[in-house]
Amino acid sequence: MMGMGYFRSTTKGAAATSPTAGKKKAKKLAQEDAGLRESLLEPSPATPEGGGVPKGYFAVYAGEESRRFVVPTGYLREPAFRDLMERAADEFGFAQAGGLHVPCAEEDFEALLRRLHRKNAAAGGKGKKAVR
Repeated sequence: MMGMGYFRSTTKGAAATSPTAGKKKAKKLAQEDAGLRESLLEPSPATPEGGGVPKGYFAVYAGEESRRFVVPTGYLREPAFRDLMERAADEFGFAQAGGLHVPCAEEDFEALLRRLHRKNAAAGGKGKKAVR
């Protein structure tokens, strides 16, 4: 069975103010970024051929080499992501064959996804995590 979401509890208290807690938090964020990057770039396990997208997600192609990302549909509610979708419609039009292409560098798109992931996680873990 595929887990499509998770909840993250925030840690508060005296331990969060120590210098070692800051290093631990930075290391944890780096690990989460690496995991998010891997999960966004991996093909979906929902289909045997790996070309499909599970319910609640959609495929986006970014960068000069059109790298494929599978992202939660909930990101469409975010103003930054909507702005990117409007730019994609202006540049490529609405009738795009073979998937949704966005006019942005791969690194910039990954940074946007990390920000949205952290924002949704900080809001109580309501958002979906990228598929592994």
